[in-house]
Amino acid sequence: MASADRTGPAPRASLSLQPPSALRQRADHVHEKSGRSGRSRRRYFAEQRLKLAGRLLPTSAAIGALTGILTVLDLYLRNPPAMATIAGAAVAILVGLCSLVVPRIVHRRVEALLGVATAVSCVTMLGWGLIARATGGPESHYVMIIALAGFAMAATVPLPPGIALINACASYAGLWIAGEPPLYAHVTLFMSGVAGVVLAQSRHRVSIATFRRIERLSAAVSRMRRVQEQLVVVEKLEALRVLVGGMAHELNNALAVSVASNQQAAKMLSEPLEPSLSAIQKSDGGLKRIRRTVDRLRRFAMAAEGILEPADVGAMLDFALESAIGRARSGVIVLRNYDPTVGAIECHVAALAEALFQIARNAVEAMPGGGTIQASVRNDGDRVVLSVSDEGHGIPEGELARVFDPFYSRGPRQTSKSGLGLSAVYGLVSALGGRVEIRSEVGKGTEVAIVMPRRKKS
Repeated sequence: MASADRTGPAPRASLSLQPPSALRQRADHVHEKSGRSGRSRRRYFAEQRLKLAGRLLPTSAAIGALTGILTVLDLYLRNPPAMATIAGAAVAILVGLCSLVVPRIVHRRVEALLGVATAVSCVTMLGWGLIARATGGPESHYVMIIALAGFAMAATVPLPPGIALINACASYAGLWIAGEPPLYAHVTLFMSGVAGVVLAQSRHRVSIATFRRIERLSAAVSRMRRVQEQLVVVEKLEALRVLVGGMAHELNNALAVSVASNQQAAKMLSEPLEPSLSAIQKSDGGLKRIRRTVDRLRRFAMAAEGILEPADVGAMLDFALESAIGRARSGVIVLRNYDPTVGAIECHVAALAEALFQIARNAVEAMPGGGTIQASVRNDGDRVVLSVSDEGHGIPEGELARVFDPFYSRGPRQTSKSGLGLSAVYGLVSALGGRVEIRSEVGKGTEVAIVMPRRKKS
């Protein structure tokens, strides 16, 4: 008997789509959290400054408090010399003042915090050297505190290797102030100083490595964000092409029947029915206008079905600019920079002509009061670049991803347009195997470039 299937049903896939505004808000929030503004060097020092202040403040406060407590205990329990009491009080007060300065300079340069850290280290080590000297010299039970305090300072506060070395030298100076130290004190202090410098060096290397990893991760997130935005635009336009292709096919069939019927009816009418004939002719004109619009939609959706033919792209760009300027009737000047070595290239002529006209019309409409258009045709390796730049108001950075949206307009909307704009340009150019590049600066203008592969005749 066959065994029963115990694997169970496959997990069900699910997709939950939130409102567009909520998704945009979440994406912007993630991008802001992952983004890092300013130069890398400045960001690194800002992080080190905050980390140093966060450790230096409690460490210096603890050193001042412990020094004060030990001084008070010695004063009541051991009756130390006046010199030791004065030195202990002075160390506690000076270190306490340094800890009070830290919050006021936390947002300034990191050098100020390093100066405070050096002052805390020197005051602590030299002060305890005086205390040890006043309480028995090398035999004082406070001699080892100098070594312990120096290592504690290097271990708790993220000091640079140079400051850690100064801290070790201050500890050794404090030891000599206490008197001629025994051999074990030399060895202990030397080992603690070396350990502090090595710890600071390793900590410095780890902090740099961590910062670089964070920088690479942030850059990767930014690249993923840009690629995701491009992918969303491409998928949206691909879906639009499929929709437009279906609509154009269905509408074209209906229009073909209507136009043919109108033409047949016009032939059958006699002379006395002149008004009816005029009405039919007007209807026929409207249907033909709709048919031209549908043909443009079909060229957008079915651009890849065209036949490759050699064409002079410079002449095509000139014709597109002249057509756009002639319709606008504005004072537009065109400056041309065409590389004569480009020559004719293999392309879908109708698709490229439509794309160039859309770009030229956008450039002219961006300057309603007239201006200068820079048109260029140049070689770029095995590709040809056709670019048109205007002197309009430009496009804000946040709006660049929307320029490929249907019905998007940089200025006042005009209902007489087809509304496809650069979305049609993308569909036509992508069918040719090329890409569309846009560069814009607010207040200076916009440049739209078509980058196409140079095909060879088979």
